[in-house]
Amino acid sequence: MSDLLIRRATLDEVLPLRALVLRAGGPVESARLPGDDRGEGVHWSAWINGEIVACTSLYTVERDGVRSTQLRGAATREGHRGMGVGGKVIEAALSAWRETPPVVRPLWCNARIAARTFYERHGFMPISEPFDVEGVGPHIRMQLHEESVPGGGA
Repeated sequence: MSDLLIRRATLDEVLPLRALVLRAGGPVESARLPGDDRGEGVHWSAWINGEIVACTSLYTVERDGVRSTQLRGAATREGHRGMGVGGKVIEAALSAWRETPPVVRPLWCNARIAARTFYERHGFMPISEPFDVEGVGPHIRMQLHEESVPGGGA
């Protein structure tokens, strides 16, 4: 992976990968998330040989009446999973989030059940019972526990 490039991305760069991975190859428009039309997300990506292979996005949202940061749209292209690429994108996004004031805490995500251990390796802990996202499948809400990861801290 010597030609791996991790960098900020545009929405137009991440949408096709989100659609491919998270919407089973559905139309690009199906991969838009709340806030995308208003330019609210901060997007991160991994590129190999000029091809985007992983992405994630962070959004400032309101949850239960409190401002927080939500990690959404995390996707890694098949053939690049299990190689640490997705983790490097998540870590780059988390590092930038921590270093860019004002940091809106807590940071959380709705993780697919199948990806739970991936998020746990990056410092997230479950904070809900499993639930179903219509048309997508079973998820669990997870929150970043910053004391458990390098560079963390509240």
